[in-house]
Amino acid sequence: MPRWRKARMGKIRPGDAAEAVFTVPDVGGLDDIGAAMLVLLAVVVLAIVVIPLLLFGIELILLGLLVAAGVVGRTLLRRPWIVQATPIATAAEELSWRVVGWRRSARAVDEVTASLGAGLDPSPAEASAPIATR
Repeated sequence: MPRWRKARMGKIRPGDAAEAVFTVPDVGGLDDIGAAMLVLLAVVVLAIVVIPLLLFGIELILLGLLVAAGVVGRTLLRRPWIVQATPIATAAEELSWRVVGWRRSARAVDEVTASLGAGLDPSPAEASAPIATR
């Protein structure tokens, strides 16, 4: 049969103090509050910053793919580009031409710009007949 000794009141031995420190239950201190605040901050940043940036990035990728498909489609299917010269200050009519090909349309824009800058009637060599204007 075990023998029990009487508890002493008021005297603490060095071994008892160490045992008391290690047996104190953790009831939630500042470490728990700090960790909870950090998790809350991470959730808020994720919801407000990261997710909208990802969605915006996806939209930009889709827009880039759509533009690339349009350029490739016009080039491969030989669809004409419309080159327009619109006056800014006067009420003169708008001039338009259909030009097949990316490089040809760039050359037509340069020719029209040079002709209008020199005061001549523009007639780009790369373009088909002028389009009826409004």
